[in-house]
Amino acid sequence: MQMPALDDTIIAVSSAWQAAPVGIIRLSGPASGELVSRIGVIPPPSAETACPCWTTARVQLDDTCFAPADVLWFRQPRSYTGQDIVELHTVGCLPVLRATCAKLITLGARRALPGEFTARAFLAGKLDATQVESVLSLVSSANVAAARRAARGGRDTVREVLDDLRERATDLLARLEAGLDFAEEEDVRFVTSAEMCAELDGMLASLDAVRAPTMPHSHADTPHVALAGLPNAGKSTLFNALLGYERAIVSPVLGTTRDVLSAEIEVDGTRLVVQDCAGLGESSAELEMAAHYAAEQAADRADIVLWVHDATVPWEPREGLAGTRIQVERRVLVWSKMDKLGDTAPPECPLEFAERVQVSGRTGQGLREFRAALARRANRLSAADGAGYWSEELEGLAGDLRRAREACAEECGSEIAALELRIVCERLAGSTDQPLAEEVLRRIFAEFCVGK
Repeated sequence: MQMPALDDTIIAVSSAWQAAPVGIIRLSGPASGELVSRIGVIPPPSAETACPCWTTARVQLDDTCFAPADVLWFRQPRSYTGQDIVELHTVGCLPVLRATCAKLITLGARRALPGEFTARAFLAGKLDATQVESVLSLVSSANVAAARRAARGGRDTVREVLDDLRERATDLLARLEAGLDFAEEEDVRFVTSAEMCAELDGMLASLDAVRAPTMPHSHADTPHVALAGLPNAGKSTLFNALLGYERAIVSPVLGTTRDVLSAEIEVDGTRLVVQDCAGLGESSAELEMAAHYAAEQAADRADIVLWVHDATVPWEPREGLAGTRIQVERRVLVWSKMDKLGDTAPPECPLEFAERVQVSGRTGQGLREFRAALARRANRLSAADGAGYWSEELEGLAGDLRRAREACAEECGSEIAALELRIVCERLAGSTDQPLAEEVLRRIFAEFCVGK
């Protein structure tokens, strides 16, 4: 793939492609200021104006169409890309955003490629590879928890921790090799196995604290929530209530839902895939059996299973048999139709659940609390799953540190631990141009005064 030019001016809509109160258009390149000035934007009075600075304008799309805009100016090199950047914050009307971009493109801007603003920031030395990876994770975050982790990684935290780990690993290697190579020098203070284990545990903890998702979330990565239960338990009503519109047919006739309906929604800032499954039945009809099989498959694969039970009817033994297919930590009991129950308590339930909630999909009773509880469970699930999304660099580094930790706990594992620490230091090389062997010897002589 040929790299695009870096000395022209690129443009893109930087806000979501949906109607909103405000939409953002961003330009980066040497002609950014000149181009926006040709559609009615008056530049700041001086190029030396503090960066960033802010002005207002009426963007002229044609002879009869104008749009109000707040304009942010970022002068090179103090900008995201290291180039002159102009942002137009205007009405979030998609036709207006498209027309403004088209106008600026006809004046000489080029439509930006995916990720090109961040690519320019990387090539200008404004971001390192870890930060670029965090930008991708941030824009691909499926929920608030993932966004927080990505935002933490987007700062200089990871780079600072890696630099600190190199210093600590090199110091520990120097002390370890001093004990191995200069044991006869009485001034040398040996490092004990307990000290080595404690230091390595601390290094692993520091590395664990900055781990972050580094893979974009796809539809399959988004937590899946399955609504399961007996026929006519209120699953489809609750499904529609979560979506905010009528997606599933609701009817008192048993077996109305014949297939698994799926929709992606956002609950309190958390993206979820919700599935409305057919009710558990006893029919031998081929169509109903296929629907029940699809429902079982969806429940088996779901991250969270909401077992919906009509609060006005007693618990049935077949519900317990079906519920045991699902691990306790994945199943949540939802007492539905609470508006019909009045002041009476729901019936006894012999099966264990991770959580129990009461709700009425028809009236909305308890729906806000139910949505909040669902978002909390999904965020905890995402936080736990996020531990698996390590970059190759961090994963390899963690493995080397763990092997060094295992070796130092053994009676004669100092040599192996030293070998693993050397690999760690080589992985983390970059903060100094001095070869590792010379660096280790320098620290040994400086700290232990060997040969004095």
